[in-house]
Amino acid sequence: MPRGRYQQQQWDAREAAILDALETLSTERGFAQVTMDDLADEVGISKATVYQHFASKDAMLVSLMQQHTQQFMAWLDSTADQPPIERLQQTMHYLMEGHITPMRGLINVGRDEIVPVFHNSPDLMASHAQTLDRLIVIIQQGQAAGTITPDLAPSVIVSAMWALSNVSMQEYEPLQHDHAMPDQAVYMAQMITMFERSIQPKAG
Repeated sequence: MPRGRYQQQQWDAREAAILDALETLSTERGFAQVTMDDLADEVGISKATVYQHFASKDAMLVSLMQQHTQQFMAWLDSTADQPPIERLQQTMHYLMEGHITPMRGLINVGRDEIVPVFHNSPDLMASHAQTLDRLIVIIQQGQAAGTITPDLAPSVIVSAMWALSNVSMQEYEPLQHDHAMPDQAVYMAQMITMFERSIQPKAG
């Protein structure tokens, strides 16, 4: 039976609450340790209601990744009036600030868990490919304009962007004892500066 407008709003709000609960609990204890009962308790609904929205946690993970990917593509489109090099600089800021993290607790999702989920979702794979294509076009435009080095393949630059955006000071605990280590904001800015310098054409 089709849902009315108010019923649809309730449905959407409840679905968003379930996904938010998954993000929160995954951050606290790890994705694998979160159960459907946990999610139901966190949201204040029955487990049967959770299953009405999602067949499994994997389905929730796909939905979360789709949401963040779509948000990222919309944000990328909003920078279309800027020069390619500036778009890449802003994209690095966006990534380093964690806006595109599929879920806050993604770091607790093992590769063996997430790769099958990703490859079993054609829509998610298509969205990911579309994101990569948009970034590659931006890089190619910058290379054509002479503001991005042609010595690096666009796919290599994109891979470097993803890799750098997943590096944080917290992942390198021994560095915390180095008094010369900058604070998080400076650290992020310097990481971005390092990336920018690496893609600029060589002088002379």
